[in-house]
Parts: sequence; C-alpha cells; structure tokens
Amino acid sequence: MARARSVFALVTLVVAATTLAACTPSVSSRTPQDPFGAPVVPGQGIEEEGIEGTIDAPSPRTGTDTVTVALVGGAQLPTEMAQAFTEETGFSVAVVPIDGVDSLPRAGADVVLGLDGADAQQASQAGTIAPSGPQDTVTLSGTSISGVPAAVAYGRDDVCVIADKSWMSANKRTLPTSFQELSTPRVRTLLAVPDPVSSSVGRAFLQEAAAQTGEGLGSFVQTLSPHVDPSLGAVIGGWTAGGHVSDGYLSEIVGSASGKSGSYPLVVAPRSLVAAAVTNTGADSYGTALPSTCIARIMYTAATKTPATDGAESLIAWLQSAEAQHSLATTGAAYPIDGVLAANTKAEWFSGITGSPVVPDETMGSFNAKGAWLAMWTAALDEPAPAQTPTQQPSGQPSGQPSSQPSGQPSVNPGAPGIGNSNQADDSDEDEDDEPRTRTRHPIDDDDEE
Repeated sequence: MARARSVFALVTLVVAATTLAACTPSVSSRTPQDPFGAPVVPGQGIEEEGIEGTIDAPSPRTGTDTVTVALVGGAQLPTEMAQAFTEETGFSVAVVPIDGVDSLPRAGADVVLGLDGADAQQASQAGTIAPSGPQDTVTLSGTSISGVPAAVAYGRDDVCVIADKSWMSANKRTLPTSFQELSTPRVRTLLAVPDPVSSSVGRAFLQEAAAQTGEGLGSFVQTLSPHVDPSLGAVIGGWTAGGHVSDGYLSEIVGSASGKSGSYPLVVAPRSLVAAAVTNTGADSYGTALPSTCIARIMYTAATKTPATDGAESLIAWLQSAEAQHSLATTGAAYPIDGVLAANTKAEWFSGITGSPVVPDETMGSFNAKGAWLAMWTAALDEPAPAQTPTQQPSGQPSGQPSSQPSGQPSVNPGAPGIGNSNQADDSDEDEDDEPRTRTRHPIDDDDEE
C-alpha cells in the first residue's frame, strides 16, 4: 500500500537551525562560550529580539464568557497560553481532555484543538464540528482539508515512537533505526501503544504501520504484539521516563498520573512529549523521537457549534497570532505553523521538525481504509505470532533482558504482566472516566491542575 501524502506549505521563512540527533540543541548566536557555566534555555531572550510572525492574523473578538476547549489526544493549551488569551480578549478558558474524536460529543466544547487530518475528516462526517469555517479566520494556503471548511491549521505535532535515552543507554540497547525493527524480538517487548480503537494517537500509529507495511500489516502487528494501554495517559505512565514528564503536560492528557514511571522504554506518543520531559537545565530531554517511526500530523482547530460562539471564533483567530504561535513554540506544545517563531525554542530544539516549507500531512490519506486497519489490528492481537525459542534468537542479538538499568527505574521483565502481551490486563491505577472532565483555566491562577 503506497504511503498517502498531502503536501502542505507553511507560511513562514525557512528556519536555518535544525535539531541534532538525540535532541541536542542547535548552536545559537546567544550560546555562551562555556555552555556548562550558563546553559542556554530554550525560549530565553527571544522576546527582546523583536521577532515577528509572518501570518496576517485577524484580530480576535472580545467578550466575558467562558470558552470550553476540547483537547484531542495529547493536544496542549498550556496555562500561560490560556492566561494570555484571557488577558487579550476577556474570555475565560475551560479545557476538556479527550483521547479521540469519538468522545467529542460528550465534551460539551465550543471549540476543539488537536485534530489531525483524519480526525477532522471523521468529526466532519459525524457532524461534531461545524459545517462551515469561522467568520474571521481562514486556514492557511496549502493546509485546507477538502470537505472540511471548519478546520483551521495552527501547528504540527507528529506521532512517533519516543525512546527513553537513559534507559536504552544504561541497558546497552541501540535505538531502532527502522519501523520494521520494532517487531524484532529484542525490541517488541519494550513497546507500549495507546489503543487505536479509542485513541487518536494510537490510530495515527496504526496508519503509519499500514503505510510502512502495506498488505503485510496483519502479520506485522501479529509479530509486534505490543503492550496496549487504554489511553495516551496510561502509556505515558508506563514509560520508564514517565516520572520526568511535566505536571503541566500531564494535566491535559486523559488517564495520566503525575510522577509515575513504568517498565516500557519505548512508547507511542506525540513528539511534544519530548519537550515535556526535559532535564533540569532545560537543554536536553530524557526522550527522543525515532524518526523512522513518525507520521507527520498538522494540528487543526475547529468550532463545534453552528453558529460558532464568539469565544470559539476568538480563540481560533488568536491561535494564528504571533503571540500564540510563539507561545506554542516556547512551551513545546506544538511546532508553530508560523515556523519562523520556533527559533531558539523548545519546539525547534526538541521536536525534530525544522520548518521546511513543504511538509506532508500523512494522516489525511486513506481515511476510508481506517475501519479495515482497525479490524486487522484487533484480529492480529487476538492471535499473536508464537514467541521465538532461545535457539531461534537472531545472531548478534541479546538473548535475555537488560543486565543493568538506571537507578530508580524498573527493569524489563519478560514475565511481568503486560510485557509483550497485549491481552493481559493493565495494572495501572488510573481512574478512567467515561465522561470527559472539564478543567477551568483562571486568568491569574497558576495552580489550576487537579
């Protein structure tokens, strides 16, 4: 099956600096001669440079109502962004995290953030987003989705396999260099995936697997036989570096638990997870995305009601402003659609995205095949491939599990519940609610996390 691609043109200048392998920051003009004496922190000092955006963004409306925002599958609207929006427009913000667009009708939202191409198509067909675009804002040239006029592009956040670099290094494991390598015996027991049936992130991963393997999707999934969690939050809680993920990021993820680490050094998640798991200096991250596993996703916002509320249209317009685009970049919530504003920010340093003027959004392709892929995924997990015996172990590969591990992190035990077995029950203690939970962002309250 050929990989489906939709070409999308960023309205931006090409960002010259690129992110180095293993998430090492690019060299900046502000980098001190002794970086260990005064480490450069992403985003510091950029305000005084007077960098302006390239988008001719509309002026957002003003008001006093509360706008309820549904955040799909790891999408972020950080507290500082919500406060800045309130200060400029007067609208308050309440966020409702959801794991996939199937939950959108229950969210009671005025606007949704974090739709990718496939999500937007599904929501449009289901009638859960508006049938027409917002009055004040148009999606940028090259980013429109055919038949989905309500969707307005604002950023990019690919779905990838994210590796815990410290764990892999301490356990003498090399990072996988191809998608197919995920199903090898030495790698497959290390991987956790959010359920593609209910999770937008899991569905994107399955879509990438279908593009990579074609007609061999079923046998690939059968051999992969990953640990499957019910939500993105549960997957992050099962990551060996999960305890390093910021509380702000976790507060907007369904099923997450603060400070929790698990047994899986490889997890399927948005690239923004890397920026949410930075070290104390802010100059490196515990995680790194494996480029060969990524599916490019442009992020869209859309009003959910007709006519759209003033608050919804105000937020959609504001997201294209230089202030909002810069904030997306400095917080690492997404790579901004206006890529020039990513310079010297978490988005530039940790996302692995460089602001190239031509970027494919692979989630738009083969939308009608999604049902068949999900059926194949389910059938393959019901009958996983037989485990190889020690005599079948490929030459040069370790025959056992890691003999060493980072201090304070659990080792991978092939006999532990869930390791390499998607059918075993998840033993996490997250409290999964059927109904989305609303979290209000007050304009002057920094401590708004539950």
